[in-house]
Amino acid sequence: MTLATGVSLGPEAPIITLNVALAVWVCKRLIPAVPTKLIILMVVTGTFGALFGSPLGAALLATSVAAATASKELLWDRLFLPLVSAASGSLVMMVLSGHTMSLTLPEYTPAVFADLGIALAVATVAMAAGLCLLLLFPHVHRLFHRWRGPVLPLTVAGVLLGALGALGGEITLFKGVDQMAQLAAVADDVEPWQVAMIVVIKLAALLIAGAAGFRGGRVFPTVFIGVAIGVLAYAAFPSISLTVAIGAGVLGICLVVVRDGWLSLFIAAVVVGDATLLPILCMVVLPCWLAVARLPQMQITEPGAVAHDTDSKQAAQ
Repeated sequence: MTLATGVSLGPEAPIITLNVALAVWVCKRLIPAVPTKLIILMVVTGTFGALFGSPLGAALLATSVAAATASKELLWDRLFLPLVSAASGSLVMMVLSGHTMSLTLPEYTPAVFADLGIALAVATVAMAAGLCLLLLFPHVHRLFHRWRGPVLPLTVAGVLLGALGALGGEITLFKGVDQMAQLAAVADDVEPWQVAMIVVIKLAALLIAGAAGFRGGRVFPTVFIGVAIGVLAYAAFPSISLTVAIGAGVLGICLVVVRDGWLSLFIAAVVVGDATLLPILCMVVLPCWLAVARLPQMQITEPGAVAHDTDSKQAAQ
């Protein structure tokens, strides 16, 4: 209901939570011999495959989990079932809705050295935008949670989000997958100040919704912001490649907010939909990751929840 009414958080976190809970509940009653950890891994990768329209992101996620867990099995043997699950999720989504995160962008013609510089510059701007979110998040969270109970903070946040939505228009609402395609399609016709306003409004909406406690994931709205930053760079400097600008924008801000190099690289590659750009993105991700790796994550952990959070991460692994 909150997503349908325009709250600026994506659906991935609640959908994964629901899927995992239902799958574990059903499997424990029907096939109790299946380990719970395997059920969780299969459901998470399958859901990722459905959400992103591609099994590769889930495969990279499973690779990260497998690398953190000691085992004598071959890596491919450990990834086989999660990859099949992710592919199944992707195929079901393709059959049902044709869902994809790939944008229709101009064909990329490599100009390697120039594109490396452009991509690094755009990614740096996107990282700076993400850093603003990161620095403001604990202060805005503290402001909203000065009140006891969730009703007043969420009400105030809802009013603010409504005002931002009225100011920014429909393109700044919802999770952003359809809206980022609309924005990329009109990249040649928008003024830089218009795109800059969309970026600022979406950043503010994500900050308010996340800090106030609205449910949802941050990946999809973050990707929209990255696309908007790429379109902003192209609108300001029309001579650069729109494909390079969008890929770098998505990569830069995802590194800060998602804090996973594999997923950030995958999401950027999927959004631009052009494998020719991968070497550029792989080179840019190296210095960008070094810049963000030791930054705090965009989350608040209550003092009493530290032990529980550690146990949850170990269970997920």
